[in-house]
Amino acid sequence: MQAMARFFDWINSLLGVESGSELLFHPIIIILCLIGFVYSVVMHMKYFAIGIAGLMGGALIFKYFFPEDTSNLPELIKFVAAMGGLGLVLIYLGFIKE
Repeated sequence: MQAMARFFDWINSLLGVESGSELLFHPIIIILCLIGFVYSVVMHMKYFAIGIAGLMGGALIFKYFFPEDTSNLPELIKFVAAMGGLGLVLIYLGFIKE
């Protein structure tokens, strides 16, 4: 476990970020995710593409819709609805659409 923590600390220091959310939205990570997504679509790896899309979509929703104050009910409802919508789209693409 300690080796894994040192590995991620090394990656964070290499890219110059301080937190996981900064790392997720670092341009290099976004480019790698886009390359992986396009490659998986071209090679017909449907579930891998859905996984990458779900991770990046969930991160975007979390960044822009998660309320600062969790007692604010309308913002919390928007966040839950956005995550539910993403989940429904991923389920549709994964299991219903051929």
